[in-house]
Amino acid sequence: MALPQRTTMARPTMLLGGHDAGFRQERFQLPAQGASVAAARRRVRTRVPGWGFCEDVCDAAELVMSELFTNALVHTGSEQILCVLRAEARRTLYVEVADQGGGSAGPAPRQAGAEDEGGRGLALVRAMAAAWGDRPGLNGGRVVWAQLSGVV
Repeated sequence: MALPQRTTMARPTMLLGGHDAGFRQERFQLPAQGASVAAARRRVRTRVPGWGFCEDVCDAAELVMSELFTNALVHTGSEQILCVLRAEARRTLYVEVADQGGGSAGPAPRQAGAEDEGGRGLALVRAMAAAWGDRPGLNGGRVVWAQLSGVV
């Protein structure tokens, strides 16, 4: 099974002015602090099951949010981190994390050694997501997103 590759293409967006019956979205902003990682995971765990996604997709979304939020926390100079959960047609779930900048040009998976305590987050995201990527955010920040697919 081939792993999804990182892409810098913008992820699909809903057309302005229209509403799809299967469209759901939640946006929340948290302080760039270690305790906020758990808060972001809880938001995923409380929202995504109610949108009709199976347990596997909920688990994957929780892990992806945790990894993307942690990367924004560790690798940028952000004070606040914006998170977005978006479900389209009850079959595709997007997890997005936007930082305020101060980091590198974009996320890049590392090859973590056996003794390394970190460096596996984006490899996990790549393994869990159907697609993932990044794009420029507002005011010099970055948005890193992952697309999760699952039949409800």
